[in-house]
Amino acid sequence: MGPLIEVVDQIMQERGYVPAESLEGKTIKMKEFSENYCGNRAPEWIRTFIFDEYPEVDVKNGGWVVHPRRTKNGKTTIIFQRRAAKWMDEHDTEIDWDAKLP
Repeated sequence: MGPLIEVVDQIMQERGYVPAESLEGKTIKMKEFSENYCGNRAPEWIRTFIFDEYPEVDVKNGGWVVHPRRTKNGKTTIIFQRRAAKWMDEHDTEIDWDAKLP
């Protein structure tokens, strides 16, 4: 990496620019969350065995998912990817990946 690139990178970092590959501030929907973090589990499986079992993931409780279930306040589930990825990495062994929906 040349000196000019290093200077540009330093200026961008000082000004708060985020690299394109960063997850900072990015949101994803259930389909992408399922594909990337849950082995393509069905949305209802994710809601039941992650969102319901771990209420701390709800943004109302300081978590990373908005509208884990449809309510009068909203029906679209929004997931803050960076925080979700970190939480999933820290809790993946606690999740019962063999759980079956009733």
